[in-house]
Amino acid sequence: MLILVAEDSQAYALLYQKIFESRGHTVIVTNDGLECLTAYANEAKARKNKQSNPYDAVILDYEMPKKNGFETAREILGMVPNQKILFITAFGDEILTKMDFKGDNIGLIQKPFNSLDLINKVEGFSQLNDDIKAYQSNNTKLSQNF
Repeated sequence: MLILVAEDSQAYALLYQKIFESRGHTVIVTNDGLECLTAYANEAKARKNKQSNPYDAVILDYEMPKKNGFETAREILGMVPNQKILFITAFGDEILTKMDFKGDNIGLIQKPFNSLDLINKVEGFSQLNDDIKAYQSNNTKLSQNF
């Protein structure tokens, strides 16, 4: 998986990076929402296959300087509406309600959390995406046979 992280706490950013790199994933770390948007836009431009998302998952801290997680997510979803985004916050589920984000591609994990919860959330996004692609592929094959 290719994972983009926006986290202003170096300790948390390093933790996320170590967790996912130890599982074989590539992690790009940014320090705030503006850096995250730049990295996202650059990866989107570099992708030749317009059908795939630039990142398998984007992890956003809610409270960040320059642009918070909410503002950053809005801009990312404006570029790629089905991008998988995981918010990490100490504020709880009410954040998603306030932000009015809905869909299977948006998740939230509340601090404090254990590493396994984070892994399951992020890797679960990827598994869900793989399941959807397999389903769509099978249905396309079935419809072509009729």
